Parts: sequence; C-alpha cells; structure tokens
Amino acid sequence: MEIFSYEAATKEGDYGSSHLHWIIGDKVREKDIMTFTCQLGVLLEAGFTIDKGLLILLELTEKRAMREVIKELLSSIRGGKSLSAALSKFPLIFPDLYINMIKAGETGGFLEDAILRLANHLEDSQRLKEDMRSALIYPILLGIVGVAAIAVLLIFVVPRFTMIFSDMGQALPLPTLILLSVSSGIKYYWWLILSILLGCFLLLRYYLRSAAGRRYWDTLRFRLPLFGRLYRQAAVSRFARTLGTLLQSGVPILHALQAVEGTLGSDRMAQMISSVRESVRKGKRISGPLKDSDIFPPIAIHMVTVGEEAGKLDEMLLKIAEQFDSEVRVTVKRLLSLLEPGMILFMGLIVGFIVIAILMAIFSLNELPF
Repeated sequence: MEIFSYEAATKEGDYGSSHLHWIIGDKVREKDIMTFTCQLGVLLEAGFTIDKGLLILLELTEKRAMREVIKELLSSIRGGKSLSAALSKFPLIFPDLYINMIKAGETGGFLEDAILRLANHLEDSQRLKEDMRSALIYPILLGIVGVAAIAVLLIFVVPRFTMIFSDMGQALPLPTLILLSVSSGIKYYWWLILSILLGCFLLLRYYLRSAAGRRYWDTLRFRLPLFGRLYRQAAVSRFARTLGTLLQSGVPILHALQAVEGTLGSDRMAQMISSVRESVRKGKRISGPLKDSDIFPPIAIHMVTVGEEAGKLDEMLLKIAEQFDSEVRVTVKRLLSLLEPGMILFMGLIVGFIVIAILMAIFSLNELPF
C-alpha cells in the first residue's frame, strides 16, 4: 500500500472534495489504515452500526488527514452508499484488495467478519515489516558510526601527520602515500565526491523508475546471493496471505487474483499471477502455473495442491504464509549474524590500515637523511 498525500491526490482528482487541498504535508500511512480497520472491526463486533462506528472513530482519531477520510466515508454512508462504494473514492488509500474484501462481506452478509479478517491480515503484514525494520536498526547504526569514525580520521586526524611528513617526499612508505592522497582528496574535493555520488544515485533512481530498469531490478533481486532467497520467501508469504485472506472472505478466485496482482510490487510476480488467472479461467488448478514458475518452492506448491484437493485452499494458503513468515524471520537473523561481524571486520581493516600506514611512516623517520 502506498503512502498517500492529500495534496497530490487532490490535484489528480482522486478526491471528490477540494477542501482537502489545504492539508499540506499530512499523510495517511499503512499503520493509520491498520488502526482504522481494527477499531472499526471491534466497534462492529460490539454491535454498532457502520455510521455510528465511523462517527466514534471520527471523534477518536487525532490525525487530521485520517479524520478527513473518515468524514468523507461517513458522509457517503449517510448518503445511501455502501461501505465498499465509499472506500472506492480513495483508491490511493484503500487498494483493490481492501475494497474487494469489504464488498464480499457486504454481499455475503458477513461484513463484520470480513473487516476482522482484513484487520488481522494488515496486522500480520505490519508485524512482519516491523520485525524486519527492528532487525536492521543495529547494522544501520553500526554502519553510520563506522563511516563517521573513518571520516573523522581521514579529514581531521591524518592531515595533522601530513604536516610532519610533508618534507619526506617519495621516501614515505607506499601505504602512507596512499593514505595521505586519499585524505587530501577527501579534504579538498569532498564537494566533487558528493556530487559524483549524488549524480550516480539520481541516475540509478531514474533508471530503476523506467520500465526497463524496473524489469531488470525485479529479476535481479530474486537472484541476489543470500538476499534473493529472503526476497523470494517474503514474496511467497505476501502472495499466500493476501490470496488466502481474500478467498476466506468469500471473494471469487478470479477477482481475488486480480486484486492480488496489483499489490505485490513485482512485475515478475504479476506475470505469474496473470498465468494463474488464465489457468483458473480455463477451469484448471492454480498449482500448475505456480509449479512452472521458479519463485514458489516445492513445499509451497505441494501444500497448494493438497489444499485444492481437500477443498481448503484458503486455509492452506494462510498456513503457507505463516510458515514462510517464520522462514523470513530466521533468514533475516542468519543474514544479520553474517552481516554484523562482516561490517565490524571491514571497518576494522580500514582503521587498521590507517594506523599501520601512520606507524610505518613514523618508524621510517630514523631511516631518512635530514
């Protein structure tokens, strides 16, 4: 789900009310939608009507942007529209997956259960993201501190020794000459280095936003050593949880696959789901196209096949999601167990080279004629 900006949406015409344009910089995020869905499900379960529940949430919500969304939803509901029709006015906030589950609940007469399942789905997805973000905090801080320490040594400490060694010329050891050259380059040409790095970043960003760049990156991240397996596990988990939740909520499988196709953020996954939809449209099972792809591991395909034969595909998909969520967490821990000592060793080698280069120059002082 994308982060939604009210200013951008108003310009693009996604809102029916232009008065939302004055909200600048206020955004609705995934966590806001998750909280809204959970609270609405609890209120409906307690016996409140939809309009009463929205009115209570309007009073409880502190974020201005979310309050405006709820106000528009409440106005639409009181105007005689269904909840799914009201949600469809905000396509950048509520994706097809969300709206289809609500619509299926309204059609089948189990809206409360559909909202609760949707809330559980959002909570599980958010929990997995938070776990991965929390696991990455230490390596990121370690990298920032390490880079800052090396920058301080090269910019402030090493130049002091340059004054001492300035008259030594080529008699300096090679490591010391390399160190002094790097230090001088960073000190006097930092602006050029930053400009080159920024230019490379912008070019890479522009390329990855192009159609060819997206396809290349989408293929590459499935093949990356170590991280490719993690991305594949996360993609399988996200697909299984989303499709299983939709099917459990009563959404027809063709509509469910269409909703899932646009929520995974991967062209390769979208192509696979398109093949699955075509197979289902011809009356075949979904396990065939999944087996033909190199994304789904054999265990997941076997579980899907068993679910189809037993008539419990939705339950089996949710079990696959739980299993691969656990595998994602285990893989993240293993990668971090390799990444953290690797970063420490790399930083230690750089600092060690700086120290050794300086000491070699100091020890060579007695060997130089004065």
